[in-house]
Amino acid sequence: MLLMIAEDVRRVPMEQIEAAQTMGADRDEIVMRVIMPSAKPAILDTLRVTMGWAWTYLVVAELVAANSGLGFAVLKAQRFLQTDKIFAGIILIGLFGLATDQCFRWAHRRSFPWLYRR
Repeated sequence: MLLMIAEDVRRVPMEQIEAAQTMGADRDEIVMRVIMPSAKPAILDTLRVTMGWAWTYLVVAELVAANSGLGFAVLKAQRFLQTDKIFAGIILIGLFGLATDQCFRWAHRRSFPWLYRR
């Protein structure tokens, strides 16, 4: 995630940084008033992607070594051939992931409405 955020910051247009330097901005002002506002939309997208990874890792960890959780419940249902519970667990995991993703999409639209104007 750190490397992805570094890449988001690197993609800030150099023209914006040079314009701020021309206007006399010091390093802190460039970071706080140019780089951060320009990189925030991409950083939020990066957080959205890594949240999907986090859900995947959580479920895998529950499948491997847990005594509770959705992954454990799916694994337990698999042992006893309870197909309905397996599908319910998979659907529930998918719904949690979808809800999290939609929350990030809503936050992105709410935080940066100018990116969605036509």
